[in-house]
Amino acid sequence: MDDVDLKRLTGYDDTAEYELDLCGLDLPHSTESVVRMIERSRFRAPRSVVVRLDPAGPDTGETLFQPIGRLLLDLRRKGQLSKLSPLPHHAGSGFYLVTLGKEDSAGAETDDPEEDE
Repeated sequence: MDDVDLKRLTGYDDTAEYELDLCGLDLPHSTESVVRMIERSRFRAPRSVVVRLDPAGPDTGETLFQPIGRLLLDLRRKGQLSKLSPLPHHAGSGFYLVTLGKEDSAGAETDDPEEDE
């Protein structure tokens, strides 16, 4: 199976338009970052996002994968995300998602530097 077939099966495309890096953050800050990103996405065109998390390791203890995953799944169920999947193993720990956004706002918004927090 080649990379194109793998990407098609997993729904993951490594050319996401935006990356939200939550590595090194605790759960409250990570949760707030995700909530703010989703809130802002309501006013923009739909876009793909990779959410990066710290990977599990022998000394890490519990990771944010499960709580952030539950939050994102809840947002998907509420109709605020059009696509959600975990990143494939080779891409690291995290999620690939596509925000719902507004179709008619394509190109109307510029990147917000505050989102890089």
